[in-house]
This record gives sequence, structure tokens and C-alpha cells, in this order.
Amino acid sequence: MFELKQLRCFVAVATELNFRRAAARLNMTQPPLTRQIQLLEHELGVQLFERTKHLVKPTTAGQVFLVDATRLLNLADQAAHTVRRASRGETGRVRIGFTGAAGHEIVPRLLAAAKEALPDIDVVVHELISAAQIEAFAANSIDLGIMRPLGSRQKLSSFLIDVEPLIVVLPASHPLATCTAIDLQSLNDQPFIMHSPEDGKYFHDRVMAMFWSAKVMPDFTQYIDQTHTIVSMVRAGLGMSIVPASAQRFRFDQVAFRPIRDNVVSAEMIMAWRPDQRIPAVTALRQLAEEHFRNSSCELPG
Repeated sequence: MFELKQLRCFVAVATELNFRRAAARLNMTQPPLTRQIQLLEHELGVQLFERTKHLVKPTTAGQVFLVDATRLLNLADQAAHTVRRASRGETGRVRIGFTGAAGHEIVPRLLAAAKEALPDIDVVVHELISAAQIEAFAANSIDLGIMRPLGSRQKLSSFLIDVEPLIVVLPASHPLATCTAIDLQSLNDQPFIMHSPEDGKYFHDRVMAMFWSAKVMPDFTQYIDQTHTIVSMVRAGLGMSIVPASAQRFRFDQVAFRPIRDNVVSAEMIMAWRPDQRIPAVTALRQLAEEHFRNSSCELPG
């Protein structure tokens, strides 16, 4: 089978119509160039050039071969360029898991930044709760995760994206809605819609720790996985709840959001990845995300 070097020699001669000029173009001497053309003709079993003392021109077979040879060289150059870009993390595919809360501001802003800075990286996003993202890392079905920090046997590296307070959401008609801030003690024995201890484990554990610390025990009427569903049930008058401040982005009517007096408990959002991953595109996007989140913030609506 012929080599790319032979194709380059052939195209140079077919373009220059002169062995001396073609050799100079390729930074080689004429005898090795002539030898490469002879080897190529022998491999193909055809004569590629008509040669006289003063003239070199492609034969009919050579003219036909010139089209494909040029195409092959262009493809080879493109492949080399592509693999170099991939090694620098400029191209490739990155799979990102994200929680529903991150889908409102964090993910769209990151995708916009990636589209501008890394336009040739194909970013595929999957909405998954934090626990499911940990499983997805174990199954190698995501490369990066935007999630709540959960304890896990799956070893992950991470950096902090966002920190937000926990606040009370209650029906707008509830007497406590007239307060500018709410004491946890006022939630004692009140109908309360709680995050699920399974799929809503992160918020369930943090809220329960708040109640235990304050010696408060609401009347838990429902256990729900997703924050937006909890707010919907609050709007229906089924109870109150404690949710991350980003829930205000849902802009539900007939509900009120109030800070918790003297509260020091917050909710964190992280970007996580497997420390053993070595895909350049993943590293490039992760580094872009770290810089992006360091230099910007997702502000809540007033």
C-alpha cells in the first residue's frame, strides 16, 4: 500500500510539473523524489507521468489519481489537526448531569459560556437528582455533575459552585406570612411538607438537623422528592416547608417566602467529577466552569 509521503511527492510533481521545483517545495533532493514516484507507480501498477527531457505532465491515470490523492492528503491533514485539538481539549464530547435547581440559572449560563469559549465541544446534559448522579458516575454515564454534596463511597473531586440560604415557604394567606422573618419554634406542630429521606436526602437531612437543634417537630404531612413539587403543594394550602432560596425563581403565586431568623444553615451546589478521568475535553470544560463560577454569581430575583 502506498504511503502519505508518496502521495505528497506525487501531488507536488503534478502541481509543479517539474521535479526540481517539486523537490525544492518538499525540502528534499531530486533523486529521492524520483524514487518515491517510481515506488508509487510500481505499487499502483500504472504510469502516472509522461516524462521527456523538457516536459513532465500527468498521464490520464495520473490526472484521475490527482483528485483522490489531493482529497486523501486533505483528510490526513484534517485528521491530524483534529486529534491535536482533541488532545488540547478543544474538541470532544462531555456528558453533564445536573439537578433541577441547577437548570434554571447555573446550567444555561455554563452552556452559554462553553458555546462561546469551547464551540467545538459537544455538551450533552442529563437532568438527574444528586443521588442518581453518583450512580451515573459509577456507571461512567456522565463526566461532570452539578449536584448537592452527598456522602458516597464513590470517590469524587469537586469544587463549590453556589451557596444559598434555606428559607420558609408558606401559603400567602398563612398568619406567619405577615412576619418579615420566621422563628423555627413557630413551625412546631404545623403541617409541613418534607423532602423525601431517599431522593431528597440532602435537604431532608439538613432540615431535620435544624429541627433537632431547635427542639422543634412539625407535623409532616407529605414527603416529596422535588422542590418545585413541594412549593406547588404549599400553594395548594397543604402545609409549609423549608426550601433553598433559589426556589423563589419558580415565581409561584399565592405563596410567600420568608427567611429563617438566626439561621446559619445553607445549601451548597458543587461541580463533581471522577478524579481518575483523563479526557482533555472534560478537563477543559471543568476548568472553564471553575473560572466561570468563580467570576460570576447567579443572583436571585428580588
